Amino acid sequence: ELIDVEGDGMADMVFRCIQEMDIDNRMMLYQHIVLSGGSTMYPGLPSRLEKEILDRYLEVVLKGNKDGLKKLRLRIEDPPRRKHMVYLGGAVLAGIMKDAPEFWISRDDYLEEGIACLSKCGPS
Repeated sequence: ELIDVEGDGMADMVFRCIQEMDIDNRMMLYQHIVLSGGSTMYPGLPSRLEKEILDRYLEVVLKGNKDGLKKLRLRIEDPPRRKHMVYLGGAVLAGIMKDAPEFWISRDDYLEEGIACLSKCGPS
């Protein structure tokens, strides 16, 4: 279903998400971009992401004025264990929520309702 589907690249999505935030928070967000998950392990991905975000910032925000780049402190955090961070985060969340029954779907609920039982997990 993803064959021939075009979409924005990672740099475009990160840039757009940050730019859509409150202006007072944007600089902090640019300083704390964290990569996680196995697909971030490609060699050169952090440096390419940094370059592409800087290029977009220069073009869209600074309108080509390179002097403004001195104020932007862009930081892409790429921890060595990022391949497993998504799993570890899920494990931590599961541990925190283990005693919250509203957070969980039982096997019986799933067998009875199927995928529809997921509707009780989030905002309606």
